[in-house]
Amino acid sequence: MSVNFFEDLKSRLQQQENASLLKEAAFSIKHSRKNHEPVDHRLPYKRDVDRIVHSKAYRRYVDKTQVVYLVDNDHLTHRSLHVQLVSNFAKGIAEALKLNIDLVEAISLGHDVGHPPFGHEGEDYLSEIAEKAGLKNFQHPIQSCRLFSEIEPLNLGLNVYDGFLCHDGAMEGEVIVPRFNKTWEDHYKDIEEKKKNTSKGITPATLEGALVKLCDTISYVGRDFEDAISINIIERKDLPDTPAGKTNREWLTFFARDIILNSYEKPYIALSKDAFQILKLVRRFNFEKIYVHPKLKKESAKIKESYSLLYNRLFSDYKANQENSHLNKKFLHSKSDVYKDRACDEEKVIDYISGMTDNYFVKTLESLFIPKRIDLN
Repeated sequence: MSVNFFEDLKSRLQQQENASLLKEAAFSIKHSRKNHEPVDHRLPYKRDVDRIVHSKAYRRYVDKTQVVYLVDNDHLTHRSLHVQLVSNFAKGIAEALKLNIDLVEAISLGHDVGHPPFGHEGEDYLSEIAEKAGLKNFQHPIQSCRLFSEIEPLNLGLNVYDGFLCHDGAMEGEVIVPRFNKTWEDHYKDIEEKKKNTSKGITPATLEGALVKLCDTISYVGRDFEDAISINIIERKDLPDTPAGKTNREWLTFFARDIILNSYEKPYIALSKDAFQILKLVRRFNFEKIYVHPKLKKESAKIKESYSLLYNRLFSDYKANQENSHLNKKFLHSKSDVYKDRACDEEKVIDYISGMTDNYFVKTLESLFIPKRIDLN
């Protein structure tokens, strides 16, 4: 097949988009990559989805915990399931709203790759280490962007990176009005703003990014209270009484319908005022009754100390041994010269730790600190 065939195919697919998507949706013709690439048979946001799914970082989701860690229970939610749940939930709504489903899927599947081991708790510990090392605080939305642009560069679209960056941070109101037509320069400015204020909610550039931002919160709140019930942290009767129900199925159905009703053919993504208050109420319940529950924090002191021990050992070993160091053999040897030249030594160690799965974090600790039997043969 000639290049012209694939150009014609892509042109027909773009025409289908023009006929089916909302005029404020993210059209493929406006997709922006930092580095130009040859013609492909896929539309660009679909191409981004495929790159994310085939990445090493995506494979590591399978052993990155969401809320409950170090518990033997195969039915608890890990990051791999969480991002799929967000993707399915958001795509169903995006279809009804006539938005770009491929962009919604790309943002959904890649938004949490920057999470370090042991969830948000690990993020707090790694952020403390980063600041003591003279770096900016560590934030997983920024790390998700860095991971797929610098550490494992995929050359994704601007609106995908924007969606990663903007998914975090509480909503200030029930309506999210995108900042349409952001440039790459705007994106980098947003990153700097986020570094200065960790709680700042950055406004997405697209309706698709706004939808994922909202669906991420709705999805984890419902899934987290189901996990808490399954391990007897709370009972279902403890959940607040609201029209959204007390099961995850009822919860998702209620919010999907509310988003569609309040966002249909609008240049924004919105909840009703009542639904927004319900979301805030149950989210607050989760933070007060689940996320800080003593049963889930039994190993917190050990995890915090382990982060510090691991960082200090890896950093000192790298400074002393360079090419023969653990960091180089297990991480840096496969990285580009551009990354190795740009990242300072402290950042390299933090990038390595943040990319670890929970199990690999523990195994690395054991390999570096636990004595092994000596084979004299």
